[in-house]
Amino acid sequence: MHRIIIFMLIMIFFTACRQEPLLDNHTTVSVANVNVGEGMVLFKHMNDNMELKEREFSGSDVVVDPSYYKSNSVQRGDIIYYQKPQAAKSNNGSPDTEISRVVALPGESIRIEKGLIFINGRTLDTFYGQALWGGMNVEELNKMINSDSNSENIKKVIKIIQESDETNKKEFKVPDGQYYIIGDNWIRSGDSRHYGPISKDSIFGKVIGYKK
Repeated sequence: MHRIIIFMLIMIFFTACRQEPLLDNHTTVSVANVNVGEGMVLFKHMNDNMELKEREFSGSDVVVDPSYYKSNSVQRGDIIYYQKPQAAKSNNGSPDTEISRVVALPGESIRIEKGLIFINGRTLDTFYGQALWGGMNVEELNKMINSDSNSENIKKVIKIIQESDETNKKEFKVPDGQYYIIGDNWIRSGDSRHYGPISKDSIFGKVIGYKK
């Protein structure tokens, strides 16, 4: 009887420790071409911080709905248009506003380990839950090493993803009223990994797509 109880306690312990991945079933990789409706804002995005495989957003007129969050909450996976914090602003003439993706919400704990995002200890199982380069993760990059003429550069990228300070972050709890953001093209993005979470007040709207 004691053995059964001990066995059951062990099973309960391991079940509690093995948390299910955190899914995002509403965010898609594709970006829509949209009409510019009344009240919408156009932002000429010259950065490559949000590129995946189709040069997403780079050099595009990005359409922003500035009223979206007046009646909707900020969700994980949203691409937001926001005011850069003072620490991220530069004197080289680049815009003080930027777009990026929300990965962690107020009150959540986020940890990044070898380019993988963990939210409250759970793996963020979605395309933006891991470090990407050209839209490819480490597994996909490794497959290219022996078949791509640029293999040495690919090896360097893999090393950056697995070992750099930007892709390995200790657990951090996002304060109330703030959001942790990361651009899809991790190696080319300045975001919360560098200057911390951003406040709700600094979010100017939701990106709904490109201008048609």
